[in-house]
Amino acid sequence: MTVPIIDHSGERGPGRRSAAGMLTALAWGLYAWLWLPLFTLLAWVVGVRTAYVQLYLADNAIDPFLLLALPVTAFACGILLIGWAEYNRARFGRHDRRQHRDDIDDRAVQVALGASPLLAAKLRSGRIVTVAVDEDARPVSVTRPGEARDQPP
Repeated sequence: MTVPIIDHSGERGPGRRSAAGMLTALAWGLYAWLWLPLFTLLAWVVGVRTAYVQLYLADNAIDPFLLLALPVTAFACGILLIGWAEYNRARFGRHDRRQHRDDIDDRAVQVALGASPLLAAKLRSGRIVTVAVDEDARPVSVTRPGEARDQPP
């Protein structure tokens, strides 16, 4: 049986993980950079260039109302956004709506998943586990991080 997601990041050191992360970020940056000409074309088509020319470059005159209105509008939007966030934090921040769920025993896990007693115990004991299943989607092995993989019976 093949595992659909291969993840060996736990076996690599922090330096190699950081290098891989930086390489991934660099690749995404290059990918985004390749799309910039299309985004520029779309922005011009939509009218961003025309708006910029009309607002800031027409007759080489700067409109004093525009210089005052745009920053005031941006400041007001920021105040509204922060105010709304603080209102929600004050209203909902103290309440924890998550309810504690009762623990289930190994027998319930065995019945629900069709697992062996050993697999049911391992499923309940680990916070993070990798489960291998057979063709009928029944668990055949359970592995915790840093542990050798179980062989199916």
